[in-house]
Amino acid sequence: MANCDVDGLRDDQWARLRDLVPGGRAGQRGPCCDNRLFVDALLWMARSGARWRDLPERFGHYQAVKRRTYRWVDRGVLGGFLEALVAEADLEWLMIDSTIVRAHQHAAGARIAKGGPMLRDRTVPPAG
Repeated sequence: MANCDVDGLRDDQWARLRDLVPGGRAGQRGPCCDNRLFVDALLWMARSGARWRDLPERFGHYQAVKRRTYRWVDRGVLGGFLEALVAEADLEWLMIDSTIVRAHQHAAGARIAKGGPMLRDRTVPPAG
């Protein structure tokens, strides 16, 4: 079985984002560090929902990743990522979490009027 990093980007995914990443390339100003590893760290944080301190060491020191993330947010880099990804959205496997989808009040069996019969109650009340 091949060793697969489930937290990391595939090569084709990285190719789509590489040109949106500031700095880190020969002949350009900016930090000369592994941008792909940094983006993988951002994805790990988004997937796990963990605190910065819990970032695995393979992504580097958590304070450096945190500081760089906030700089990217201030510069609008992450917004550029989202715009690029939305433009090429792959909706083949779109899923909606039904635990947060709310139904209309009448679909849930709510009463028509206060004190009135329930919608799902199909029996006729006795006359009297």
